[in-house]
Amino acid sequence: MKKLFLMILLIFTFFISEISAQGISLTREDRLAVLYAPQLLFTTTGEPLIKIGITDQEERIEFSANTPIVVLPIGHGGPEIEFPAETPFTMTIQNGQEGSYSYGVVVAEFGPLEQTQATTTRNNWRSQYENARALQLGSIFAVEGRQFDTRRILIVVGETEERQEAADLALQIEAEQGIETNVHADLITYPGGELTLTGAGITLRHRDLLWIRGSEETVFTVQNVDFDRGTRYEGSENRNYVGALIFTADRQGQLALVNEINAERLLEGVLPAEVYATAPMHALMAQAVAARSELLTDLGSRHLADPFMTCSDQRCQVYRGITYEHTSTSEAVERTRGYVMTDGEQIINAFYSSNNGGFAAANHTTWNVEPRQYLSAHVDVLNPDPAWENGLSTEEEVQAFLDADPEAYANIDTFSSGRFFRWTNSLDSDALNDAVSARYQIGSVINVEILERGLSGRVSRLRITGTRDEVIIERELNVRRAFGGLRSALFTMNFTNASDGIIEEITFNGAGFGHGVGLCQTGAIGAAERGISYDEILNYYYRGATLTSLY
Repeated sequence: MKKLFLMILLIFTFFISEISAQGISLTREDRLAVLYAPQLLFTTTGEPLIKIGITDQEERIEFSANTPIVVLPIGHGGPEIEFPAETPFTMTIQNGQEGSYSYGVVVAEFGPLEQTQATTTRNNWRSQYENARALQLGSIFAVEGRQFDTRRILIVVGETEERQEAADLALQIEAEQGIETNVHADLITYPGGELTLTGAGITLRHRDLLWIRGSEETVFTVQNVDFDRGTRYEGSENRNYVGALIFTADRQGQLALVNEINAERLLEGVLPAEVYATAPMHALMAQAVAARSELLTDLGSRHLADPFMTCSDQRCQVYRGITYEHTSTSEAVERTRGYVMTDGEQIINAFYSSNNGGFAAANHTTWNVEPRQYLSAHVDVLNPDPAWENGLSTEEEVQAFLDADPEAYANIDTFSSGRFFRWTNSLDSDALNDAVSARYQIGSVINVEILERGLSGRVSRLRITGTRDEVIIERELNVRRAFGGLRSALFTMNFTNASDGIIEEITFNGAGFGHGVGLCQTGAIGAAERGISYDEILNYYYRGATLTSLY
């Protein structure tokens, strides 16, 4: 067997030499450009191929496959080396080199037809940051004669070569401007390193990149895949993957693993992490369309400085390989194959959250972005009080809404997420001050004042006064985080002060779980339980959008 592999390696070396001799060898930059390219490739059946980041910052990765596999040192179309099934492999990286990047803070985002608004916003930010610029990402692509547009315009400020500097600026802008930001990275030079694959008594070395492919029956088992890093839930476990494995260097020059897989099979692994697999089929089908839309609309506009298109954790959509696939969620993916929600030529941002508490939130008041008709605020109650139809604008209306126990799709007891339709949370003085001081240094809290609400009744602006200073907090997520992570920003509150003026206890009476924009996952379940079809559910939550067959 070892002699056979040595012969294969000699043939491979000769093949590479012949390519070089003919003057058509791929440079390092050529090979990495293929990996980093945001353009979509498609399977023979028309499904997009997705490169999803599985793990990074590794020194070694161990894996095996249940069938023979093929190693492609320079990617698709190049020479191939076959290894037998059930071989334990170890991949390592030596002499890793960091890539170089430019980092900036994203302060606004627009669609491709909103050039005028983007230009105005960029010019406004230039009064504070001379290097503010408009950056267009994404692309226009066609599938079976239909054209789709995933372009976005980002307004980016404060560009620097130091990521921490950009992250600090993002937090500063959030605190001062009350907007939600994120850090955008531009790739300047590729990271790299010498990859070493060992297995079956053979050692194969190649610079920067190794693709590993199997057949349709191949299942790769990767040992000790880390998950939820940096949280209290972090851990590692063995996970199974199909498609192809790609080993390369991450931004720091450490070992990274990418899984190339068709979009439909990827969604079969995503759905069980996003929804109850035992939910009614039409709720699962609605979730499948939303997840597919969200996956495809982000391609080409995120992770452009990474060797993958999307990631496998909460920053994108959670993907744990094929291990957690479920027959019901896989059926939902199959029954909606290729369907997405569109707004004209654009696949929509199909946001979803666990429970909207009976009132859907608008995207623009939640994230300070351009309003989208299909993500508008609306009451989600079957027989609403007429006073709620135009929004919850006063404290009295919000309190009446919370006190009510209205009939609503999300007000169910068949699944545990229904318990978040209404909730109460109390913090004593120590818990309150610990939560606030984790983000704001204002001393002990003596007063909390709601300054503004969106149409859904969610708090979008409030003032917290402390013994040393005060802070005004804007946007739904920042409000929730300020108190240690409230389930939603749709709440009223009551508090009592001690004799020294410091709040001794605060109680939040609230509704919903999550941001409340777009599809309400609990509401979809409740609607499906009432016999409503998945397309009606989607049209109800994404009002004005169209269910479209992409492939």
